[in-house]
Amino acid sequence: MRKLTALGIPARPSRNTTLMELSAELPAVILSRLLGLHINPAEKWTREASAARAEYAADLTRRQMMQEQERHRHR
Repeated sequence: MRKLTALGIPARPSRNTTLMELSAELPAVILSRLLGLHINPAEKWTREASAARAEYAADLTRRQMMQEQERHRHR
């Protein structure tokens, strides 16, 4: 990652996105073993990924409910 950064290529955002996606799909112990991460950061990534997904689902539900309410008002 340092070599890419030295060349002006920001690697951290891609790394973090990839870790978040993998963390949402895999248990922490598997993530840890596959990527050579210590279990503590793997668990942190897994918690953050599940929280982000839950937050996204709640936001999506809120938006859908608001759209439905708007449709009913205009009838």
